[in-house]
Amino acid sequence: MRKLPALIMTAGLLVSLSACSAGVASTDGCTPARAIGSNAELISADGTFGNDPRATFPTPIVAGGASQVAVLSEGSGTGKRVAPGATTVMQLTIYNGKTGESLISTKYGEPGLVIAAVETEPAFGAIAQCARVGSRVAAVGTAGDLIGDGAIQQNGLAVTKDDTVVLVVDVQSVYLGRANGADQIPGAGLPSIVLAPDGRPGFTFADPRAPSDLKIEELKVGAGAKVREGDSVVLNYTGVIWETQEVFDSTWERNTPVLLTAAPLDDSGGGLVPGFAKALIGQRVGSQVIVSIPPKFGYSEGTAPASVPAGSTMVFVFDVLGIE
Repeated sequence: MRKLPALIMTAGLLVSLSACSAGVASTDGCTPARAIGSNAELISADGTFGNDPRATFPTPIVAGGASQVAVLSEGSGTGKRVAPGATTVMQLTIYNGKTGESLISTKYGEPGLVIAAVETEPAFGAIAQCARVGSRVAAVGTAGDLIGDGAIQQNGLAVTKDDTVVLVVDVQSVYLGRANGADQIPGAGLPSIVLAPDGRPGFTFADPRAPSDLKIEELKVGAGAKVREGDSVVLNYTGVIWETQEVFDSTWERNTPVLLTAAPLDDSGGGLVPGFAKALIGQRVGSQVIVSIPPKFGYSEGTAPASVPAGSTMVFVFDVLGIE
């Protein structure tokens, strides 16, 4: 069985914050994005949670219109639910609905997919919406609806957008979807930030000249746990080149929060550029931070990605969503 690469949800997958489907039953005040359906309830999975689910179902199984979900096993009653817009970490296997064969999966036993629980493409986050941590959820629908043309082609899956597929999702953890800390009044010398309704930042540069020193300001101060060096931290971020005012990287645009190690870059390539690491370590979950990183606190010579021109100043706004 092929393994699902971490970049399954990369460029070209547009976020749509459309309303949840009408008529979907509410669960403890949480309204799932996809309806419970009889076809999805035909799916069973005998594998233990967090491992290959070994799913079985009558073949061929038919999508039958709109995609459907079913909770195969419920997480603990004390487990948090995946609220709409929250960040969730999951393991996932995709099956061919015609043959029952596994098409692709995450690497069970390793960190799972990190994704926002919104209605988007692929629909993995929407499938998990309102499930408790520790739950196993199944979905059945067309590949175009549940996976999307971009991810089908990117991963070379042997299905078309009209073929039926079955997904089995293990919901491992849940974190904030956006910073929820107390708003702060930032000092002068950094771009002004305006947030879109979903929390993604927009930048306005009043001064074309970048600061020569590292500059860090808190935009929101969270009340959660404090990030310590070496922690695995769940983040949303947008990075902009000061000189061109162009976005060069954004987890918001990909709808994929990331799990990063709060430590400076090491010889193996792990960790963060020194300026980002300094800005992140010591922050609390729920905080939002803006940092301007001059070249001397950024990538060393010859290590920057092509999207970061040599000698440029990077500006990041990041949300601290959780600590794994």
